[in-house]
Amino acid sequence: MSDRKAVVIGATGLIGTQLVRLMVKDDRYHTITIITRRPFEINDPKLVELRIKDFGELGNYSSNMDGHDFYCALGTTRKKAGSKEAFLKVDVEYPLAFAEIAKKQKNFQQLLVVSALGANSSSFLLYNKAKGELEDRLQELKLRSLKIFQPSLLLGDRKEFRLFEEVAKTISKIASFFVPGSKKIGAICDEEVATAMIELAHKNESGFKRFKPKEMIEIAHSA
Repeated sequence: MSDRKAVVIGATGLIGTQLVRLMVKDDRYHTITIITRRPFEINDPKLVELRIKDFGELGNYSSNMDGHDFYCALGTTRKKAGSKEAFLKVDVEYPLAFAEIAKKQKNFQQLLVVSALGANSSSFLLYNKAKGELEDRLQELKLRSLKIFQPSLLLGDRKEFRLFEEVAKTISKIASFFVPGSKKIGAICDEEVATAMIELAHKNESGFKRFKPKEMIEIAHSA
């Protein structure tokens, strides 16, 4: 078995849960450290749970984050966060802190981050602007390897109900039935994103690259 180690933050979210579910079955990973604020639903000998109530204190736990591949699947909405400030902490501040910790780890090789299609630091939309700002600031860290994943509409079993997304999912499913290939430009499943992230991590290529929905789907289905 490999001695490769992964560290995952945002493990209880939609993509994060899929990442961990796939990793525990992947013989290429020996240890998976998951950073959470609440108990994780999966139990496995590979998992090391690092419970942190306040992600603003991530730096105090850096010595417990040894790994080769660092996955960031943190993300929320302004409504769920409760305020613009709280939203920006989850979508920008905490991922940046995680990236800075990762860079300092002796075994660090790459950072893989879930962003969003339409990320643009100049956007007038708060969500897209925040994702764009995160991407810009991550690139400034000059990491050995930085991979940004930009899913469009995410399909999966969310723990909270989002009316807009439920309507969009229905439209996407109808379109995928009547329009060949529409899935590649529309919605993408959480498992497809997670699978693509893991497969690309195992290639361990250096440098910076963004991955769009079509690329992720192709990688996931060729794995």
